[in-house]
Amino acid sequence: MKPDSVDPEEWRNRCADRIIAIDQQIPRDEAQKIAQDLHAFERTRAMEPEAAADFVAAEMGRADRPRFERRGSDRPQHAPLKSLLRFFTPPGARAF
Repeated sequence: MKPDSVDPEEWRNRCADRIIAIDQQIPRDEAQKIAQDLHAFERTRAMEPEAAADFVAAEMGRADRPRFERRGSDRPQHAPLKSLLRFFTPPGARAF
């Protein structure tokens, strides 16, 4: 099934489930906020929800992680993944 054909609410619920599986310390409401951020982000929304959570967790765990960039030209001034960074940024590391 293509991610575009998955209902957005189902996508976010599956993503939140995977986020909790990755880090069981994350409360359900925070996992849902993170899933919302991932769904709002074009690059991760194009993935299966579980793959998006795995991808971001792996990228955030890298010391030399690249910046996430939106592909569209209408970029907001704030980072859409800000809530996510709290959970996937190692202690003492700087979140972009």
